[in-house]
Parts: sequence; C-alpha cells; structure tokens
Amino acid sequence: MGLIGTGQEIHAGEEGGLVQRRRALETARDPGSWMVHAPADLESVFAGGPSAVRWEPSLTLDTAIRQHHAEGLSDFVAALLEKGDAAVAARLAEKLASGGFPLRMTRDLATAKAHVRELHPDAPLKRFGIVASSRDKDLPRFRVDNSYQATKNLRVGPWYNAPPSDPDSWCQLRSVATEFAAQGLEHDSAIVAWGTDLLRVDGAWSIARAWRGRDLEDPYRIRINAYRVLLTPAGEGMVIFVPPDGDLDKTAGDLESAGFRRLG
Repeated sequence: MGLIGTGQEIHAGEEGGLVQRRRALETARDPGSWMVHAPADLESVFAGGPSAVRWEPSLTLDTAIRQHHAEGLSDFVAALLEKGDAAVAARLAEKLASGGFPLRMTRDLATAKAHVRELHPDAPLKRFGIVASSRDKDLPRFRVDNSYQATKNLRVGPWYNAPPSDPDSWCQLRSVATEFAAQGLEHDSAIVAWGTDLLRVDGAWSIARAWRGRDLEDPYRIRINAYRVLLTPAGEGMVIFVPPDGDLDKTAGDLESAGFRRLG
C-alpha cells in the first residue's frame, strides 16, 4: 500500500515519476494480485497494465489545506518553475500579496534575515529559517553553508521544533536545510537562498552549472522539483536571497519580473 503524489521527486532514481510504479508492477512476481486505486487523471499511467485498476475520484487531491494567506502559492510556483511565465507569475504574486502573503527578494543576506525577524517578533510558536538547494556549490561563499558536511549533521527535530531561543532552532538563522530535510515540513516564513544550480539563461531555466552526477537520469527535473520543495511550504511569506554574484543578475531580474518585490 502506498500514497503516491507527483512533483516531489528530488532523489536520484525518482525522476521517472509514477511510470516507475507501473514498471514495478510489471516486474512483480504476481502482478495480478495487486489492485491499483488511482484518480482517473492517471489513466495514461496505469491503464492496460498487468494489475486491476479502480478509478477513485476522491483520490484527486485538488483541495489545498494550508493557511489562507498561502492559497495559490502552488500555482505561483508552477508558473515560475514549470511554465517560466513571468506575466502569469506576477499576477498570481499580486493576488498572494493582497491576501497577506508577501514575496520579497534581496541580494543581501543580512537584509533577508532582518526581514523575517521583523515578520515574527516575539512569536515563540512561529517557524522560520534558511533553506537552500543541496546541489549548489557557490552559496557557502555568501555565508549560506549548504555543504554536505554542514547539512548532514543538521538535527532536524530540534531545528524544526525547538523554541526560537534555542541555539539549535532554525529561527536562529544560522543552520541551513536543503530540500531533503525540508521536504514535507511546513513553516511560517523562509529565506530561500537561490543558487547557481538553477539560472535564467535566454528566457529559460538552465542547470548547466549544477553538479549532475552519474546517477541522475533527468537532472533538470530533479532541480525543478528541488526548488518547488523549497518554495512551497511557507504559510505566511518568503524572501528570496539571490547572492551578489554576476552570474545571478539575470536570475534576480527575472524573479523580480515574476513578482518578487525587492527589499531595500
């Protein structure tokens, strides 16, 4: 039994998406003993396979259960990452802002930290911190240590649950969580440190500077999904920190065109 969704494939080997589930059934010892329960929009994946399928409309999870400020955030992120449509993203960003979900951007880390602290003064139950892509190799130069050595020692429990005054709390804005630690953990606000592993080049997203690795079948999909994981959990707002690196100037400009308002 498994509850399986889409758009969250961030690990090597997951790039194939739900088709991999079909392949697993086809190679199972007794595929006829399995019953697949799925929404009808996945018919192209499972229909005609070796296992019986029962289409269940209730399994189409199309109702967001989030803080009301963040309604529409997933649509905004999809417009930004999947479609690369700045005009559509900007309209959705304006709608989010009018609903109380601000989208901000800065090239200065200290400004980003000050901003999220101002959003949650003396709020012991609020959760906010710094997240970044695991594949970027340039962020440590700008005091965002997303290196493997730093993030492998992250104690996720205290990082997420400890009160803001605790040295291990991510509200201290010292430690960094990558998509692997942050996946599935909703929070109030975030500083999303944007790396050179996902750049805007000639009006499209480029992963040319990402470390691909031999084990990645579709590195582009993994990077897009990684940034989706980083951008979607916040419930009350976020600020993008784009390091003052010339290679990120175009990316910063396109993010601003997509609706992120500059701080300062």
